[in-house]
Formats: sequence, structure tokens, C-alpha cells
Amino acid sequence: MDVRLIEFETGADIERNIGLLKRMKFKKDKDPLVLVLPELWHVPFDNEKILEARAYEGLARSAMSCFAKENAAYVIGGTICHEHDGKWYNTCFVYDDKGNEIASYSKMHLLEVHARHDYFEHDVFEPGNDLVTFMIGDMKCGLIVCYDIRFPELTRLLAKDGIDCLFVPAAFNEKVGEAHWEALIKARAIENEIYVAACAPQYSYGSFRSWGHSMIIDPFGRITDHIDAQEIKKIRRRMPLWKQRRNDLYEVVWKKKEESK
Repeated sequence: MDVRLIEFETGADIERNIGLLKRMKFKKDKDPLVLVLPELWHVPFDNEKILEARAYEGLARSAMSCFAKENAAYVIGGTICHEHDGKWYNTCFVYDDKGNEIASYSKMHLLEVHARHDYFEHDVFEPGNDLVTFMIGDMKCGLIVCYDIRFPELTRLLAKDGIDCLFVPAAFNEKVGEAHWEALIKARAIENEIYVAACAPQYSYGSFRSWGHSMIIDPFGRITDHIDAQEIKKIRRRMPLWKQRRNDLYEVVWKKKEESK
């Protein structure tokens, strides 16, 4: 799998950001080509701007579909503002190499920070309630978004469902990113013996400074530039963690609702 992590330089002009995506071209080294966008690639991480971006959902989704089709690539569409039943979600859409939407996931854990300035993501978004998996070639993939990575149960549930690769669109800020970003990505990869491909933007807006430092981590915790199904099998044979888990004593369980977003 040829994976490219796009550290989008998001600007204040939402329509310009969307237009920039449509003009991006990539040459694949091998099939399948997977292009990964960061969280809220089309708008700065600022609640007033996020409210403004609600008017651009249709344009952003159309641009991502065209981006996938024009590059003959699967697209992990970062996140955009998505309306469903009158509520707004921070949602990642996934497209196949023909531009068809094949999956979506709405961020489940919304950022809340109490520091010099308090911040509440729930002022502009509702939390999602559904996990999602999808196939790229013969690899089963899952999605979480940014702050979700701090809740290891979520990745464990996806790993129990058989994923080989976890995609993580994110937008960590500079201070927290330097302290936690790489450690969290590596922890989720090592403890579940999966690949983790995490993509973050590279820009500044107001007091927000994004961390960037997008990376792919293999199931042994090493930074890599590719995703290889055979490497997963080799590592799981060497360290059979799934066989050794004491499910007679403890277990992570998904309390799935029948009616959920």
C-alpha cells in the first residue's frame, strides 16, 4: 500500500483551501495509492471559522471525490463539518479510487481543554456514536480522529474487529504535539500490532500552531514509509499477544446502540 500523508497548509479562506485540494496531483509508486488528509483540512481549528465552514460541506465532499478520481487513489478525507438530522459532526469521509464514498466516521471524543484559554469542541460539534471499518485491497482498515487516540479502548475494539491499519486524521497543536503525538501513535500501534497512519496539518492561525509531524508506525513501533500485510503477520507470529490475552479475566466490549450516528 502506497500511503501519502498530506500536511495541508490550511489558510483562512475556506473556498481557497478546497480549490487547492482539487489541484493537487500525485503519481503512484504502486497500487493501491492512499492519500490521507488531516482533521479539518479545509478550515482553521477555530470555532468561529468552523461555524463558517458549515456552508461548504457539499463543496468539500465534491472536491474530495474529484481528488480521489483524478489521482486514481483512495482518499482518507481528513474531516469536514457534516450535517445529519439537524446536528453537526466532525466527520471523515473515505473515497475509493473512482471517487465513490465508501465509508464515514464521526469523531467520538470531542476535545475539551482547561488551560490558559478553555476550549470546548462540543460548542460546534456533536460526538459520533459509530465505529467503522472498510477495505483497501486485501487490508481491513479503521478510523479514529485526533483526540480519539487518547482513548485506547476505541482502537482495541477496531483491532478486535480485525483491522490491519488505523488511519488517524488529526490536528494536534504544537505544545501538546511535541509532548504526546508520537508516543500515542506508537502505543496504539504496538499494543494492537497494527499499522497506524496519522496525518496532521502544518499551519498557524491566530494563537493556534499545528504540530504536523505526520507519520506511519508499523506494528513493532517503528517509523516507516509503507504498509505491508506480511509484516503484520510476521510480528504477530513473533509476539502472539492476541492469543495470550486473558479474556477470562478482562475484556473491552462495544456497547453498540441500534439507533446511532
